[in-house]
Amino acid sequence: MEQQNSNMPYIYEEIKESILLEHRIGENYKNIFHKHNGYEIYLLLQGDINMLVEHSCVHIGRGALAIMNPTEYHLAVSLDGGLYERYTLNLTTRFLQSLTTDKTNFISFFDKRNPGQNNVVTLPEDNIHTLLALFDSLKGSLDSDAFCSDILANSYCMQVLYFVCQKFIESENIPANIMPPLITQTIQYINDNITESFTLADIGNELSYNKDYIGKKFKQYTGIPLKTYILEKKIDLAQSLLTQGQSVTDTCFNTGFKDYANFIRTFKKYTGYTPNKSR
Repeated sequence: MEQQNSNMPYIYEEIKESILLEHRIGENYKNIFHKHNGYEIYLLLQGDINMLVEHSCVHIGRGALAIMNPTEYHLAVSLDGGLYERYTLNLTTRFLQSLTTDKTNFISFFDKRNPGQNNVVTLPEDNIHTLLALFDSLKGSLDSDAFCSDILANSYCMQVLYFVCQKFIESENIPANIMPPLITQTIQYINDNITESFTLADIGNELSYNKDYIGKKFKQYTGIPLKTYILEKKIDLAQSLLTQGQSVTDTCFNTGFKDYANFIRTFKKYTGYTPNKSR
């Protein structure tokens, strides 16, 4: 994963193109708990994988189709280090909004779920080939400079979105959540108390575990330090409050920061700009 800035945390991956289609194949795949500034459609073609999305974890194989919105941290973990192949289609929020109509609200479809729930379904083989054919057509349009190639790309994106939405609406093949309860409870505590000031010790006391043990297990499953995850979540909330018009001072205290100067420093570290610029 490429970093935006050498001084910024590495768990945020920026999508700059309106449409980003990637095909990855290789061995010994490794990644970390991360999120994007857009929406993701993920199709697994080969690999023995645990897919983590927020507080959930599902064991997946060929044909797993996953969707993630910009708020959802996710991670694919290769269990055997063997051959791994997948497609991802990332769409920026602005682009997805441009495809949304009164009758077909793609933003709502991705966002209406509770975080980390109902992210994955499994496709039968004929559906896999249908989606791959759409990806191939989309890639051809994205790579072309021909007249109307951009219109064609938008059209294929809409066909992919329609196909994916229908599969989620119709599917009854939903993998079971196998996330260790401790990780689920840790993330739930963070989400429930994100507006408050709390420490790792507070989490440990609530869950009746040593804070260092919780931190070790969290990093083992997600690849990132627990403290980093908490701060990233708080900055996510701060960005939302600022864009809604809340003052910088109110945002500081409504995201659990006790020290104004520390809030400014942390916000700039995680975003690359000051809270005032975000407003």
